[in-house]
Amino acid sequence: MYTSVQTSISRRVRRPGRLTPLMSVASLALVGVTLLLAACGGAAAPSAADLLKTARQKLDATQTLHFVMLVDHAGTGSIENPYPTGAIGDVQRPDHLKASADVNVGLGGIKVNIVLIGDQGWYDPGTGQYQTTDQFGSFLRVFDKQTGISSLLGALQQPSAPADGSANGTACWKVSGTLPGTAVKQLFSDASGDAIPATFCMSKDDGRLLSAQLSGKLVVGDTDKTVHTFFLSDFDKPVSIQAPTT
Repeated sequence: MYTSVQTSISRRVRRPGRLTPLMSVASLALVGVTLLLAACGGAAAPSAADLLKTARQKLDATQTLHFVMLVDHAGTGSIENPYPTGAIGDVQRPDHLKASADVNVGLGGIKVNIVLIGDQGWYDPGTGQYQTTDQFGSFLRVFDKQTGISSLLGALQQPSAPADGSANGTACWKVSGTLPGTAVKQLFSDASGDAIPATFCMSKDDGRLLSAQLSGKLVVGDTDKTVHTFFLSDFDKPVSIQAPTT
């Protein structure tokens, strides 16, 4: 009797490949979940705090970049206070910028070319001849390491959980929150001082900041519904910005 029972047990132990129906169903379910996670990317999103911190560190370390600024629900400007409604250009740190901008001057819009170097500025209103100006310095402040977009990344309050997003066709993690008026006013001196909504998008590949969207009154001419969006790309690619001939 003992021998037969032992033989029976041994036979069962030696057949690990056979599964009960319940075990088979569980195994199939586990495989299905594994495949589903693989199809969806598997790894969970980083925390919002980590994304913002990495984006700030990488932006601060960047020496050159390309930018596009879009303005939705734009306001109006005047001859004394030209109002940029869009721009595209390059930045060479610490304090060089050149761009082509669409500007509203009250009676209509014009396209101007801008060069900023330190506290000096020049613009070409479409005549092919540059003139000195001090009206576009806010462009350069946007990319200042101390008071620019970089500082806003560290000031975002109540950040949302990261969500899937896209910036210029590149997959990114989107984080939204509120920026305190003091932080905004440090960058945009003409801002109302009120807290504003903001959304940042960080690359899923390398954590770089790809876009920043700021809503509300930032510069003279804005309305409560105005939205400024900055798209960043071409990080650390060669850029040379020289003072124009006047």
